[in-house]
Amino acid sequence: MPELKRVLVCANPDLNYIDGSSIWAQTIALVFAETGLATVDFLAKSTPRRDELYQPLCKHRNINVVNGIREIGSASSMLAKRLTHSEMAEVAVKLEKKNDYDVIIVRGYAIAKELLDSPEVFRKCWIYLTDIPQSVEAYSEAEREEISEIGQRCAQLLCQTSGFRDLWKALVPSLPDEKCKLYPPVIPDIAGEPLPVASRQKQVVYAGKFKPDWMTLEMAETWPELYSNHPDAELRMIGDKIHFDSEGFQHRMKIALEHTPGLKWLGAMSREGVQAELHQARVGLSWRDEAMNETLEYSTKILEYGGAGCGAILNRNPLHEELLGEDYPLFANTQEQYINALDAALADDELAQIAADQLMAVAKLHTFGTRVGEASEWLRLLPDRGKITRSEETRKIRVLVAGHDLKFFTPLQKRLEETGKFEFLVDQWTGHNSHDEKKSLELLPQADVIFCEWCLGNLKWYSHHRLPHQRLVARFHAQEAKLPYMADAKWDAIDHIAFVSEHTRKNALGVFGLEENLTSVIPNGIDIERFCRVKKHGGAEFTLGMIGVVPRSKRLDRAIDTLEKLLDEDERYVLRIKGKHPLDYGWLLSRPDEVQYYKDLMNRVNSDPRLRFKVIFDPPGDDVPQWLSMVGYVFSPSDHESFHMAVGEGIAAGATPVVWNWEGAADIWGEPSVVRDCSEARDLVIKGEVDHSLKFPSSYILESVAERWEELVFGFYS
Repeated sequence: MPELKRVLVCANPDLNYIDGSSIWAQTIALVFAETGLATVDFLAKSTPRRDELYQPLCKHRNINVVNGIREIGSASSMLAKRLTHSEMAEVAVKLEKKNDYDVIIVRGYAIAKELLDSPEVFRKCWIYLTDIPQSVEAYSEAEREEISEIGQRCAQLLCQTSGFRDLWKALVPSLPDEKCKLYPPVIPDIAGEPLPVASRQKQVVYAGKFKPDWMTLEMAETWPELYSNHPDAELRMIGDKIHFDSEGFQHRMKIALEHTPGLKWLGAMSREGVQAELHQARVGLSWRDEAMNETLEYSTKILEYGGAGCGAILNRNPLHEELLGEDYPLFANTQEQYINALDAALADDELAQIAADQLMAVAKLHTFGTRVGEASEWLRLLPDRGKITRSEETRKIRVLVAGHDLKFFTPLQKRLEETGKFEFLVDQWTGHNSHDEKKSLELLPQADVIFCEWCLGNLKWYSHHRLPHQRLVARFHAQEAKLPYMADAKWDAIDHIAFVSEHTRKNALGVFGLEENLTSVIPNGIDIERFCRVKKHGGAEFTLGMIGVVPRSKRLDRAIDTLEKLLDEDERYVLRIKGKHPLDYGWLLSRPDEVQYYKDLMNRVNSDPRLRFKVIFDPPGDDVPQWLSMVGYVFSPSDHESFHMAVGEGIAAGATPVVWNWEGAADIWGEPSVVRDCSEARDLVIKGEVDHSLKFPSSYILESVAERWEELVFGFYS
């Protein structure tokens, strides 16, 4: 099977703002990706923040959204900055050097001019321009020379209409016909028969930008007159991109949107949301200033109105008459004509249906499926990539790690860095739900993947702040099930949760109702090399060890009970505890029951001559392998654990595990290591010598675990 073509979309529209041009940019990426013949990199002009247009791109298997801000390296203002035209061109050149594209789709005259300075890149460019003078006479000699150079040196010209194709041919007479491809506006595929106009509510819809030439202020300001004649009607205006000028348009437009009787401002909506509105509308609005009547381009929105089964009020001009015929009933140029046309559309079912039918006939020629078919033919005409190899230089995936306790993740991070595929940023939280939000916001847009270690406040915060192009994964240990943060997370923003054991996953599925296919079990990874070189000291066969005895559920009392039973057999047994003294934890001091538990244990040890010097607290530190050289038996007397890393580290260092039968213990560490009470623990210890040959599953080895995480994280982008 031939290798998939590679396509880059480098377009001036910013998908964080919804209008016809940003929808065009989103749609052309989806069209080429949906052919199944190409992978598409979409160059984002600003850091993706909004789902409405970015989410379909991010979810598509053949599309990768590239954060242009990150590529240009302007980290200081990542959340606010938008790339300039020259920066867009600069990033496109950089990406081409890495990825060797077959097609680079460029929208924007200024970007195209910048790319002329990179001939090897420009020869792959398919140029789509609407922001150019639309008559030959409007070009100066220098501009004519420049536009001619663009037309001659690019690979293809994509023309929105036959008028643009004729303009290119007039500007560059030497252009071969096959170099100009028609690429008209695209609307979603039309499914089924739309609701007849007579069966619809009297809803009038405008969707798009708010701009003086778009007559949106006049639409709002004339509505009260129409509303008085049709009190059961409603004008619904969609969009949030309001033009700013020195004449106060933005202020007046906002007042009109917010305070006009019978007008409902819906703000920004996804394309799917807009479609739902249009399918309920009686008529759409696409009225423009008469100064725009000589335009060579037509609005995608009028096609969307038609595809949804409603007519539209639009200007009478040569382009629209060519599309719809001179007899289309809802043409309007002047304000008076507009009011009369809208009044007629609201009052006359038959007239409104005629307009809807005429517009539907045109819309059917502009569906998504039609464009996918055309793009497929274009891609098939390109030469096969053959054995062309990618550049060895590939961009690393940037992973942002967030959490309050990263001790389990740090060794994994090191292994993943060694693959050369990842680089890491760290958002160190100070507690379950406390962090420097300013720092988190600064780090956020720099990441491709966000990794939450523990599913606590970090997951809650990032699930509500992640950007559309990013992936959010998390690792669930155990305590999360008892805390409120998971319940407050935004579930549809989380791509995957890995659990350290099957029993914790099973419990969480029951508690939170997670979709099982979005979860997996990846155990904690144990660095065998770090522990296997440990040589046991004399006396290890009489030393019990615990790493961490807080909180109370770690059940230090069981270890002490077992020690007492062993001392009945041989006075050489000792219990060593690695970690902070329980009463040195500040948070524990606020829990009276826990404090009393440890005080009682300390009093018990200190008041018993036999125990006083047999329970030894060793300070915390990164010397666990050396500490384990003194330990023959690693204890896990807990009420519950998710995995218990200390057991695996003890085994790797040659200690025998003694594990109480908490849920999942036998599955993780094997039935022979599990005991039901202190008597069985005593018997396991005294039955013989320490078994230095004990092994545990290779899937727990750090290298294997790192491979699992590499497959998961890298799989989002491969």
